[in-house]
Parts: sequence; C-alpha cells; structure tokens
Amino acid sequence: MFKIAICEDEKVVLDYECSLVEAWAKNRGCTIALDTYISAEQFLFESEDKPSYDVLIFDIQMKGINGMELAKKLRGRGCDSQIVFVTGISDYAIEGYEVGAVRYILKPVKEEVINELLDKIYADSQKQEEDYFVLGQGAELERISFGKIIYIEARGHYVYMKGADFEREWKSSFSEAAGAFEEKSFFCLRRGLLVNLQHVSKITRTDCILDDGEQLPVARGVYKALNEAFIKCFCRS
Repeated sequence: MFKIAICEDEKVVLDYECSLVEAWAKNRGCTIALDTYISAEQFLFESEDKPSYDVLIFDIQMKGINGMELAKKLRGRGCDSQIVFVTGISDYAIEGYEVGAVRYILKPVKEEVINELLDKIYADSQKQEEDYFVLGQGAELERISFGKIIYIEARGHYVYMKGADFEREWKSSFSEAAGAFEEKSFFCLRRGLLVNLQHVSKITRTDCILDDGEQLPVARGVYKALNEAFIKCFCRS
C-alpha cells in the first residue's frame, strides 16, 4: 500500500490534485491510500496516530501554518516521508533543503510533472522496501526502518521493540518476529534478544553498551562471535 497525503487549503486545487494522483495510481496499477487535509492544523491533529505516509504533498502558501512550517514540525518529530511542495512562487529553495524536500511543483500542477515525480518516488520506495520491518497490529500496518530499531526482546508472549525515538510491543512469538531480521545487522546476545550492531558503542565479555548508554547482557560463550560480528559490521559501515 502506497500512502499519500495532500494538504492544500484551496478546495478546488485539492480536488484537482487528488484527481491527478488517483489517475496516476489507476494507470500504474498501484494500490494507494490517499488522505486529504484542508489545513496544516487539520493535518497535525488528524494524522498524529496514523501510520507514516510515503509521500506528503504540501501547498506552501497556506493560511495559518504554511506548508514549509508544517514540514519543519514533522521533520522535528522524526518524520522521514518524502515531501513535495506545490507553490505559486519559486523562492523557497534554501528552506526546502532544510527539510529534505524532494521537489517543488509550480502551480498549476501539470499531469506529466506529477506522474514523473510519483513514478520516481514509488520506484525508490520499492527498492527500499527490504530495509523496513512491517509491523501489523490489528487492521493497521506500520513500516519501520531497520536502521532505527535498536533491539527487540521477547517478553512472555509479547515482543518488545526499542527504537531510536519510539517503543513498540505486540503479541507474537519471538522466533516469528526475528525471522525478518535475518541477514540484517542484528546479533543474538542471548535467547530472545537481538541487538542492532549499528547502535552498539562498546562490547565487553558481559555487556553490550548501546549508543544511548543502555547496557544489555551478553550470554556466556557469545563474546567471540559478537566481537567478530561487531568488527565486521563496523568495517562494512
């Protein structure tokens, strides 16, 4: 599912951009979830508990909080969605670099321009799909970058995930969840505990010290393999 959000405070323009995105998805045979917002304030209020979007299409010149300010707020929260700005003027380039904007589209939006842009973003997202862990809870799916996961741990009938700026816990067997981490930069410190070596700052024979200072116990007899894996990961990085 390719998730797209459009935030535009002119209803006519919003409807037009929606029609372009829906036509693109239909012509490409791509399944999308498209949400629309009539203001930045509405976006901030209604999207907070939703899974992250793949693409955010923001009008810059909105009343109240404008699109650039909205993007900065989201980046400050750790949002890594692809951001596209729609604007009637072209002097926001420097600010756009600050929020990692993919591109500016000048109004009126042309079909061939939005098609080309969405084609590129979608293709890039497909290439990166293997770098994400997909967590399903009920009817919701959340895509989490493996790079942001610090460790996962079995806790009874649940799996706990510690992230760089988040925590998750869901009901699952640990072996089932751990299967997705094979061939990634994770190491088994003991039964039911996988750590991302990219977030490890130091190892000893008894402890694994993370870059945030937290210490995880190392099982007896694991140090040699851990040391080799740590060196290999460091050299690869």
